[in-house]
Amino acid sequence: MKEVKNTQVINWLLSFVKPLSLKMSGAVLLGIISNLSVIGITFLGLKEMFAILSGDTTSVMKTFWLLILCGVIRGVARYMEQYLNHDIAFSLLANVRSSIFKVLRKLGPAKLSGKNSGDMITAITTDVEALEVFFAHTISPVFIAIGTSLVLVSYLLTNHLYLGLILLLGHLFVGVFVPVISYKQHEKTGSVYQETFVSLNQQVIENVDSIRDINQFSLEEEKLASLHEAGEKLNQEYQKKLEQSSKIQILSEFGVIGTTILMILVGTQLDLSVSQQVTTSIITLSSFGSVLALSGLGNALLSTFASGKRLFALVNEEPNVVFNSDKQQHKNEFNDLVIENLSFSYDEKQILDNLNINLEKGVTLGIGGESGKGKSTLLKLLMRYFDPNQGRILFDKTNLKDYSETELHSLESVMEQKTFIFADTIKNNISLKNEKISQEDIEKAAEAASLSEWIESLPDKYETKIGGQNRGVSDGEKQRIGLARVFLHDAPLLLLDEPTSSLDYLNEQKILHTIKHISEGKTTIVVSHRESTLNIADKVMIIE
Repeated sequence: MKEVKNTQVINWLLSFVKPLSLKMSGAVLLGIISNLSVIGITFLGLKEMFAILSGDTTSVMKTFWLLILCGVIRGVARYMEQYLNHDIAFSLLANVRSSIFKVLRKLGPAKLSGKNSGDMITAITTDVEALEVFFAHTISPVFIAIGTSLVLVSYLLTNHLYLGLILLLGHLFVGVFVPVISYKQHEKTGSVYQETFVSLNQQVIENVDSIRDINQFSLEEEKLASLHEAGEKLNQEYQKKLEQSSKIQILSEFGVIGTTILMILVGTQLDLSVSQQVTTSIITLSSFGSVLALSGLGNALLSTFASGKRLFALVNEEPNVVFNSDKQQHKNEFNDLVIENLSFSYDEKQILDNLNINLEKGVTLGIGGESGKGKSTLLKLLMRYFDPNQGRILFDKTNLKDYSETELHSLESVMEQKTFIFADTIKNNISLKNEKISQEDIEKAAEAASLSEWIESLPDKYETKIGGQNRGVSDGEKQRIGLARVFLHDAPLLLLDEPTSSLDYLNEQKILHTIKHISEGKTTIVVSHRESTLNIADKVMIIE
């Protein structure tokens, strides 16, 4: 895959910001006003103090009320700026999630079945959350810092050119140079720290999963020593990160103090009055609030850009297949299935070679063979997870590629090897929360899948919550729930991938009897390594 650059990620993220640019501009303006109000309090206070020392007390009350006004403006502007920034950030995160879900929907199971589910969870949770640093703590603060700096530099330029240039250089050092240095330094250690962290997590997970074997073979000391070593390595890498963060903070403080000292020295050479020098120095110190907020961005943006790159790569992934529009073009009927000279390979590994099948309506075809020979792959080709490298698949003399996704789903009822259970009620797991399906139909499907007796034994029956942190479900029960879903869908073509692999002999016979009954008048393809399951088929094909 082509390497993703930071500029690509930034442009992609900014594309989400454009619709909210007006609200973002308001947040930036409020931020500048908030910063200038704080500096205004200091400036007005100093100006009035020098006036009092010179014996002029005529403007004390006026200055007092101005200070109150600046304080109120500061509070209101700061609150509104923070409110707008976070409102923008969370709205944008929602838009990013929506965009990613659309992409995942487009990629479909063909792409996602090859990815680790943990990677997907990370992408739509941790990676998206990491973008908040960019949306809430980068875009607006950068423009606020630029706006605040321009106002203050312009003010000092009216006093003297050198004073304005010194403040400008100081702000560039703290707000640009320090974040860049921080990013580059953390980039060197960040990847090593992340790898070490993942390695320790992996060891902990493996040790927890194999705790019985560890006890049985007395491996406690060896595993503890390995964990201790990994923990020490992580501590060392974390120590490096802390040292780098300290250096960056010291560098930022050096920039602030150095700029102020230089301002005093230059002011002395320019023969500025004491009041001018003090005011200039205080303004200089006060002006760094907005740019100091940027000095820590280098470290923060490291993880943000890493997450952004993963998401950018995901949303720009090309789907394996592209369906026609969902407009209904074919009759929702199924009379025969023809596979002509079909060949398919994963990368360079040939899976199916010159396969031919002719299956009439109402016939059950059993497909057997050793694992890895292409049985499940054939079903995925029929579901159009992929397109064949050669040959074609015809439904009623129509190429599979000509069907829309909706049409294909209406023609096929599919049960794959693993049935996913949602954290919901048994009722909703069977019906997939389709409100058009009645309770009576759900119960019929459960009975057909030999689930009724188990469900009726539960206190809440069909309203019993399963999956997630709820009641546990055995592999056999999951498989029967998958079968119940297939029965409810009631499509003319049934595709069953190892429908009895997790069942004992008694339940297998019940399910096979049900499949035999349900498949009457329908075309059925059953993939299984069990001879007893293949016995229900009218025809059996062994893939070698």
